[in-house]
Amino acid sequence: MKFKFEIPLTIGLYIDTSDNNGPVTQDTIEQCIRIASKALDGKRDLDGNAAILHSLTVGMMGITDTEKCVGFLHDVIEDGDMSLNELHFENIPEEILEAVDLCTHDCSLSYDEYIQRIIDSGNTAAINVKLNDLRHNLARAKAGSHLDLVEKYESALAKIEKSLPER
Repeated sequence: MKFKFEIPLTIGLYIDTSDNNGPVTQDTIEQCIRIASKALDGKRDLDGNAAILHSLTVGMMGITDTEKCVGFLHDVIEDGDMSLNELHFENIPEEILEAVDLCTHDCSLSYDEYIQRIIDSGNTAAINVKLNDLRHNLARAKAGSHLDLVEKYESALAKIEKSLPER
């Protein structure tokens, strides 16, 4: 079954202009893709698609190099077999680790508390990656008729977008 996803890439984007001159290099981006591919190898989403496709999509939606790396890695702890400590030992830059940690749902928090934690952090990479993650998840949930997830993702997306400063 084939689906066409139309994802707005800039609506509600929280702009961060402090990237693309920092420690994140093209080598870092390639390393993050390799790590995500390995961590998510053999994992499938609700519709049976390779889980890596979602991570690659979210990564490619990133505007900055940091956002791309966080997008590629955002599910490796939650859905893969990696820990934040293991990512640290892979020499992933701290700014990426912080955002990945924020984007990883800690099961001790409700989903709403998890979303609020991202908002309260003020971490622009984590906020933008979560927006991208929610937009892609929402498109996938609608395409797969996962109505309970559509409501969950729409609510979280609205909560984050409402918290963003007006431009």
